[in-house]
Amino acid sequence: MGVTRRRFMHWAAAAAAVGRQAPARAAAAFRATLLPSEQAIWDQQVWMAKLGPKYTGNAAHTRFVDFLATEFRKIGLDVERVRYTLPRWDATRHELRVGGGTVPITSYFPYSGQTSAAGVSAPLVFAGTNPAFDLGAVNGKIALVECPTNVRRWAEEYQTWDVYPASERFPASMRPARASVSDLTPFAKAGAVGVVLAWTDISDANAADQYSPFSRPPQGIPALYVGRDTGSRLKSMAASGATATLVLEADVTPDVPTDTIVATLAGASADEVIILNTHTDGPNATEENGALGILALMQYFSRIPRAERRRTIVCPLTTGHFAGPWVPSIRGFIQKYPDTIRKAVAAITIEHLGCLEWMDDAAMRYRATGKEEWAVAITPSKSMADALAAALPGTAARRTAVVNPVKGGFLGEGSALSRAGVPTIGFIPQPNYLLAGPADGCIDKLNPRLMHAQIEVFARTVHRIDAMTAEQLKRATS
Repeated sequence: MGVTRRRFMHWAAAAAAVGRQAPARAAAAFRATLLPSEQAIWDQQVWMAKLGPKYTGNAAHTRFVDFLATEFRKIGLDVERVRYTLPRWDATRHELRVGGGTVPITSYFPYSGQTSAAGVSAPLVFAGTNPAFDLGAVNGKIALVECPTNVRRWAEEYQTWDVYPASERFPASMRPARASVSDLTPFAKAGAVGVVLAWTDISDANAADQYSPFSRPPQGIPALYVGRDTGSRLKSMAASGATATLVLEADVTPDVPTDTIVATLAGASADEVIILNTHTDGPNATEENGALGILALMQYFSRIPRAERRRTIVCPLTTGHFAGPWVPSIRGFIQKYPDTIRKAVAAITIEHLGCLEWMDDAAMRYRATGKEEWAVAITPSKSMADALAAALPGTAARRTAVVNPVKGGFLGEGSALSRAGVPTIGFIPQPNYLLAGPADGCIDKLNPRLMHAQIEVFARTVHRIDAMTAEQLKRATS
């Protein structure tokens, strides 16, 4: 097949040979002293945050991927790199002027479009509130639209397997700070020359630097976000016939390389595989830090004798989560490694570690609530749910809900693995700041003790999974 196939067969044969020499023992129990320390993991987290936003293929993202590849090799894992390319779009300057004055903006619409340094100038027209738009009068204009956030109805999407601790009550719904308009092409087709999107129900601090929506193709029209009060003022100014100038300068670099890493820790057998996966691109310290968690887990499991690790662990750390139109992310791994998918008895997708809860209060002040962000561990498999639920008690990984996605609620990189037939847990906290890209990377909103505790939970869960048979795992999947 190619180099990838040969390398896979090489470690598979080696693992099989070990299995012939010494029958696999029962899976090892968790050994806390082998897990990297909280401080060691946090030092890597702080270093990563200082890189800045890791948008797919940019310098920060490339440096992070190189670091991961080097660290996995240091602990003895086989590492492959799968290369993709994309036309990277990087905003360099954005500004909005209305009625002769500069208007504060909160962020820009990624991959929307770009202007010259002078920008585009046109009358400002109010075009409605999402999802009800009136595009009849936007030709040659800059369209202003109101964008209330969408409610995620957890009570409808999920049935709860378990909540830790039991004293916590999993909320029936949430309204995260995410863009509710994901497609600007109707505005471009209607002849608008720009779009201003106004948040209506979150504070400006919550809206600041939101890189949302992500993984969209070029929209063909420049767009900026403004806060709720600014949006209200602009609506009045549009009614008075005001003219606006919208500036969104961006560099578009064709054929930018970006790599997926596949790191493999051979176990006593290569016939069955456990997948630990995440993506590596993202705007801040938690989006995405799952790779740091997987690195810590591989440091841990590499310290356990190979004969006590019944199964091989394969870690796809994919690129392209934020560049879906060009880079297939986990779908690319599934397509390229069908043998691994066929051998996979279980998968744990690890995303967004260490998140504390930040919310707008009744006075629209954005602040910490003093609680952990809800960690939603999604799986349709009762046996996988039981394995993770059993790993939680006694840890600091509080406010964790293990849920069954009964109505389209499987989010994140784990959903494709689940659809491919692999019993999968998708661990995915969803804080308001998940897509924000401020200079500090939101590092002040993460907690090192919580991050370490969540990694410990994954280690305990892998041990439990490794002790189960493939038949037990598959039979429990619905």
